[in-house]
Amino acid sequence: MKSLLIIFSLLSFSVLADYTVEGAENVNNNRQIDASDKAKQTLENAATILVKKTNKKKKHVWLEPGVISKTVIIEGIPFTINRDQDRKHLIAKLYQKTGRGIIKPMHPFKPHAVETIGELEMISYISRLSDKKKDVVVVDARKPIWLILAGSLPGSINVPFHTFKKDKNLARETMEDEFGVIVKSNGQLDFSQAKTLAVYCNGNWCKMSPELIWKLLDYGYPAEKIKYYRGGMQAWQLLGLTVVE
Repeated sequence: MKSLLIIFSLLSFSVLADYTVEGAENVNNNRQIDASDKAKQTLENAATILVKKTNKKKKHVWLEPGVISKTVIIEGIPFTINRDQDRKHLIAKLYQKTGRGIIKPMHPFKPHAVETIGELEMISYISRLSDKKKDVVVVDARKPIWLILAGSLPGSINVPFHTFKKDKNLARETMEDEFGVIVKSNGQLDFSQAKTLAVYCNGNWCKMSPELIWKLLDYGYPAEKIKYYRGGMQAWQLLGLTVVE
């Protein structure tokens, strides 16, 4: 009887041991399966996020509500005016300095009725350069070195303020050839056909376009046909607008 009890006990222990070993193996296998599932789920989540980012609708940088760009043809050359569509785009280093010049008033030419304009108005004047009337000129009053360093507005012509002020003959030739002014045989200036001038320089701290405008007024150019883009190239580039190199 004792022998039977001993044999039964041994058999029970063996079965229990086998069950315990099998159970441990199942637990390990389950842990491996859980770890594998978690890794798979992590990869699937990452892929989903990547697809969402890829398919995410790009936000436009608008010129004005509903308008991304405007195309104008100037002397047969098409120019597309738009803002840089990269929302992380930075202004050119040249215009990052804040200590230049003296801030100009909003209307520095009083009592003359020279209108101060902003970017949308300047874009409108640039657009008019493609008109058959040819009654608008966009004038860059800066010294030529600035055009090399910072580019210029599409369709603009360079009339350096300092040479226009100093050289009377050059000034009269420029007004006759570019601005529609008639120089009479007696030397008098006829402004009846004078074009509208949209004049700019580097910014609201820069003196170049104001000095050119004052000289135009001295010659008798009609104030109502002169537009002063006070923001200049600094404001233009701050908005990421098209620049011609």
